[in-house]
Amino acid sequence: MGDAMGISLTRKELADIAGYSYHGLYNINKALPEGRKLFVEGEGGKIDLAVFVQRWVDYNTEIAVARAGGDENNLDSEKARHERLKADKTEIEVGRMRGEYVNINDVARLWTDLHGVVVNRLVNLPKKLAPMLVMIETPDAAEEIIERDLRDALNLIVTAPLPGESESSPEGEEDDGESD
Repeated sequence: MGDAMGISLTRKELADIAGYSYHGLYNINKALPEGRKLFVEGEGGKIDLAVFVQRWVDYNTEIAVARAGGDENNLDSEKARHERLKADKTEIEVGRMRGEYVNINDVARLWTDLHGVVVNRLVNLPKKLAPMLVMIETPDAAEEIIERDLRDALNLIVTAPLPGESESSPEGEEDDGESD
């Protein structure tokens, strides 16, 4: 055992030494580029220990540097990612100003409020119409009154402005896109 270059082990033995399962180490090796593979066959189809140890150390050093964020390429990629995020944010803000995007919470609040008003109107419709209909002599006149009140209640849904659409609505005044 004078020269480490002559020591060859099986992939399973190397995985045990590295503290990985054979399949885990195999997948790492498979993902590495050709000149950096961990498993370099030596004598008798076994793996050269010296090459494995050097490449295993290089692999783990690269992983540690990448996790620490000290790699210049990592810094450049993070800067690029940050710039993309800023551009996306600007695009969204411009879209909101143009009315292309609305805040989902504002829409949910508007529809919840609107739902309550419409349901309330429809539920109270019999109470409101009963006194009117007592005096009506023709079915057509009664139908006209009922239809008018139903349409008024349902038109609340159709005519409701989206958040930010109407300057006079409370929803539009709360969020003009300045708060975020």
